[in-house]
Amino acid sequence: MRYLEDFTPGQAFTSTRRYVLTEEEIREVGERWDAQPFHIDPVAAEASLFGGLVASSVHLFAIMISMRAAAGDDDPVAAVSALGFDRLRLHAPARPGDGLQGRTTVLECRESKSRPELGVMRSGLELVNQHGDVVFSCESAFLVRKRP
Repeated sequence: MRYLEDFTPGQAFTSTRRYVLTEEEIREVGERWDAQPFHIDPVAAEASLFGGLVASSVHLFAIMISMRAAAGDDDPVAAVSALGFDRLRLHAPARPGDGLQGRTTVLECRESKSRPELGVMRSGLELVNQHGDVVFSCESAFLVRKRP
């Protein structure tokens, strides 16, 4: 288990697994959560600014959270709860067949003012495609247990 004291600003981690987007999943998530033509209709998507189907921001955010959790499978973080997400950015389209990996950079670690057994970690999160292009990024803050 990794605790607040195990992290320092500037540390960077890359997920070991790659998440491959499928057309079926892009369309399914789009139908349910963001029914724009470029997420759900291949013909309409071809005529769009994107020139084909692209994953929605909701979809990419969910993948990012999953990647952050998976990166700690071998040595999990003693996370308690997310506090918030800021500066969400869509940098490039994510398309069917893209293989995405998560990158996390620790931005800040500090003790909680109200909960002495906890600390706050702020991180920069990125989803990167197989070409090394960042497709989605944000900053997150969450509560992490201090070493018992």
